[in-house]
Amino acid sequence: MMHPEVALLAEFTETAANLLAGCGESAWAERLRKDAQRIKNLDFYGVEHLRSAFGGMGSFNDLVLHPRNGHSITADDVSAENEKLDELRSKIYSLIGKLYAEEISAQHAKK
Repeated sequence: MMHPEVALLAEFTETAANLLAGCGESAWAERLRKDAQRIKNLDFYGVEHLRSAFGGMGSFNDLVLHPRNGHSITADDVSAENEKLDELRSKIYSLIGKLYAEEISAQHAKK
């Protein structure tokens, strides 16, 4: 049975990928889909790779859904879609932090 927080991380990541795909943000959607699949397969690289999406310029944190950015949403939907994305990003980042810390702690305990 999958750890409940691992399952939640995969679910939130897939939900974010679907949101992005629906707005025409295919590059980030594909990256998130691949990471969600790795996480579902209990491949910790999925968590590490997803974690790396949150740092630096051009990161997942910097993504703003907007027609001017080439996204297929209306100006009226910008606020609502970005609020959904922000909520998912926050949940994903929180779970990554928790799972990453647990994994590092478990690795140190093995030494």
